[in-house]
Amino acid sequence: MDRAIKIIGLLLITLILNINNINSQDFEVSPVKLFYNAEPGEAQTKYVSVKNHSNKTQTFIINISDYNVNNKGQGEYLDAGSLKNSIADWVSIAPSFFELEPNAEKEITITLQQPANDYSSKWGVLFFRTAKEQTAYSADKSLQTSMNVSARIVVDIYQTPSSNKNYKVTIGHLSELITETIDSTKTYTAVVNNLENIITNCKVFLVATNIHTGVEKTYPPTEFVLMPKSSRKIQLELPNNLEKGTYSLAAILDYGSRTNLEGTQIVITID
Repeated sequence: MDRAIKIIGLLLITLILNINNINSQDFEVSPVKLFYNAEPGEAQTKYVSVKNHSNKTQTFIINISDYNVNNKGQGEYLDAGSLKNSIADWVSIAPSFFELEPNAEKEITITLQQPANDYSSKWGVLFFRTAKEQTAYSADKSLQTSMNVSARIVVDIYQTPSSNKNYKVTIGHLSELITETIDSTKTYTAVVNNLENIITNCKVFLVATNIHTGVEKTYPPTEFVLMPKSSRKIQLELPNNLEKGTYSLAAILDYGSRTNLEGTQIVITID
């Protein structure tokens, strides 16, 4: 029995090591987020650095894709141009196909052209991939080359004109999510709605105020990006560190200046 356990253990370790080797990246991309604020009719250029950490020359391919987030914060990649707010037609990449020798580094130019009279937000992702030659007919025909795509790094790309200040985000429906936790941590949910056609960075934090003593505790925020005309159901953790009593529990939304704070609250009892 002991020998069987040892063999199983060695197999598991080998499997883990193999998985790590498969998932490991031998190249680096920086930065992994690009934020543009071009005005209508204006072009902006940013740069991404790619470095080959492997001991052999590698071929790189850059593709653009749409990205969608549902109301649970789960994302999916879609073909470029699939979404109304796709950034694909606004972006040019130079070069999008290149080779790098070992330890070499290359700067990629990413230029965005905002159409005239368009103040909307657009977004998408850039896939930085390594590729290797493939002679089989199964080569990815969408690349129009005999290359087989392998490892990849994703770079998020966002555009909102700097003059577009029409932020309007609301929060509501704060309620407890009934779950069983070892440390008695309570989980609450709230719904955040972006009412405007602009990408918005959001922070939501819990504030617990003892109704009888006025003592207030503020907890670290949950941060996320909310796409235009979308909603998201978020989860907020309330640690088990409140004394017994009755509390006003508020979920506070900060999506810009202090004047833009929004909130929703309920009354809870800690026994």
